Amino acid sequence: MKKVFILLLSACALMMVAGDGDVEQRIADLMNQQKALKKQVNQAFKKKDYVTVAELNYRALAMVDSNRVFLEPLVGADQVDAVKSEFHYYLACSYALRNYTEGAFYHLQQAANLGFNNWKGMLDDPDLNSIRPDARFDAIVDAIRARYDYLTILKNAGPYERNERTDTLPQFTYQSAADTNLQRVKDYFNLEKVAGNGDEISKIKKIMTYVHKLIKHDGSHGNPEHINAIDMAEACKDGSRGLNCRGLAILLNECYLAMGIPSRYVTCMPKDFISDCHVINAVWSSQLGKWLWIDPSFNAWVTDKQGNLLGIQEVREYMRNGTPVFLNKDANWNNSVKQTTEEYLYNYMAKNLYYLIVSHNQEFGLEDRAIPNQAHDVVLLPTGYTPDYAGYADDLLTNDDAWFWQEPK
Repeated sequence: MKKVFILLLSACALMMVAGDGDVEQRIADLMNQQKALKKQVNQAFKKKDYVTVAELNYRALAMVDSNRVFLEPLVGADQVDAVKSEFHYYLACSYALRNYTEGAFYHLQQAANLGFNNWKGMLDDPDLNSIRPDARFDAIVDAIRARYDYLTILKNAGPYERNERTDTLPQFTYQSAADTNLQRVKDYFNLEKVAGNGDEISKIKKIMTYVHKLIKHDGSHGNPEHINAIDMAEACKDGSRGLNCRGLAILLNECYLAMGIPSRYVTCMPKDFISDCHVINAVWSSQLGKWLWIDPSFNAWVTDKQGNLLGIQEVREYMRNGTPVFLNKDANWNNSVKQTTEEYLYNYMAKNLYYLIVSHNQEFGLEDRAIPNQAHDVVLLPTGYTPDYAGYADDLLTNDDAWFWQEPK
């Protein structure tokens, strides 16, 4: 019950608009209100005063509702609903602890309706013991699992079909390292020194770790006006901002291309659009003859049980068939928050591996409006599934994973 009072605070803090004094002050006021509520809840919980706990959660709901117009532009309507879902969940707990079954189920259903997704926690939460035997409990859990049990959703995805007439499809292209702009990238980041004198795998890892340490992951800002490695790095030079996952992957992509290493930045998508996805890199290793999973946002790569490096396609299929996969031990977020295999792969990336998007042309400034290049997206879909997003109308949709992951020419 205690952690809920941190959720809204952290969401607002992450979205703080630098330099806007009024916004910062209002966020600070909300933080202070939450700190006071949290302290009161902890005290009431220790005393098993669940009536007061419920009253404080109602007060927290009212605080969210009264600030909704202010919060939505900062964090989005879905995030505000997610915060409310947590408060309803803890109201359900407070009612269940007092054996008020109907009140508990009312708030549990409200939590589910607003996007509460921690079905695993519900199954183990002792606060809900009094209502767990009721058939309504299983029904709510099952409904939440159907939407948020991402690994099961991934396992239930249709197979790929290798049925494309590849002679009719465009070729994937990777800009030559001799390109003038990529030469600039190579010199700007001093990539020869960064990569060192090791083998190809060592160089791939060192360049990724360098970018990870150089620029923080920053989901609270859009990417700068000019979307290319040099301009994005310059925008982040003073440390006041970073790049989102897409920006980091684009920057890293251009670094690899500048070193003559074929690379793609790949948008990893959930089955249902939920205003969240993740963008990582697929990097070709001629040493291993395969694509590798490389994620600059988390300084991450993935291996099998024997320590062999894996690519996105392999990780996805291993997770679908139950073969264990492992995250490198030094994976982290912004050099401060350690990542685990369970959280990063099985909880987070399982959601984002339902379908994949990549441009068939990889080059400097691919998404920079100031450069007359345009990304030509290819979308790899499980058979029998079509995204419900109209933006894919002009994209090339395919179920052929062999063509999608072909060796670079």
